[in-house]
Amino acid sequence: MHGRVTLCLIAAALGIVLASPAVMAEGTGPGSGGSGSTGIDCAPLATQCTVSAGSSGSPGGSGSGGGTTTVTCTWQGPLNPVPLNLLELIVYGTQTSSSEAPDFYIVTCTPVLDDEVGEWLAEVWPQPPAEPTPGQVAQTAEADLNLPAPTVSTAPSGGKAIVSLESWLWIDPADWTPIQATATAGGITATATARAVAVVWDMGDGNNPVTCNGPGVAYNTNIPDADQSTTCGYTYQETSGNAPHQQFTITTYIVYDVSWTSVGVAGGGDLGDIAGQSTTTPVTVDEIGTVIVPNP
Repeated sequence: MHGRVTLCLIAAALGIVLASPAVMAEGTGPGSGGSGSTGIDCAPLATQCTVSAGSSGSPGGSGSGGGTTTVTCTWQGPLNPVPLNLLELIVYGTQTSSSEAPDFYIVTCTPVLDDEVGEWLAEVWPQPPAEPTPGQVAQTAEADLNLPAPTVSTAPSGGKAIVSLESWLWIDPADWTPIQATATAGGITATATARAVAVVWDMGDGNNPVTCNGPGVAYNTNIPDADQSTTCGYTYQETSGNAPHQQFTITTYIVYDVSWTSVGVAGGGDLGDIAGQSTTTPVTVDEIGTVIVPNP
């Protein structure tokens, strides 16, 4: 503040007008939309700023009409000590506590149009942290979701499969239960809910993964095959004899649709689909051979 006061006193003592009529009144700052605008819209530390054509040109100048022009601005600083010069002082923000101190920058913009200000001394006060939106708190809750790897089963069991024989695929039905996480910030509490919508099975043989719209049905060894069927299956067309360790690796994960709601500030919506952690299962795929036995 000492530099700012000194600057103002020097200007007053010399009777110098610090800038053209285009200069923004102290306390508003370029781009604030306040009265006394320079016509330059330039947020703190912004390198691309705009000039409103004809918004504040001097009498007789060519600054008339509408539209905007982009100018390039550089911010030199923070400055320590603050230089004592006769540049116009533009203030961004206000002091909100006695412990705060502003940063000072020399701002230079090119090209300079008409009588617009091309250079000024900027006094930038710390901005209060923005309050989070309900959606931002919901994204924090989403990041806290613990989406587990599924418990996987197949039939034939024991890590075996047979060429041209459909393998049954299923996960533990308990893995189909919705999962929630909650986050709180700025007086807003948001809850993210993940609901399973599909299970993806990459069968490890290089073909496209299998996507099943449910957990699948467990194979029951106590029921004849003709009396039961699967909702999720895959049929290998080749053995795993040429694969590493002569096994394919099945990779399985659940796809969840995540939605959210909030209280404190009401809100809600959809966060899209995300994949949970995956489970890998080795499987050996063999062929059933035919052996001809001669009659005794």
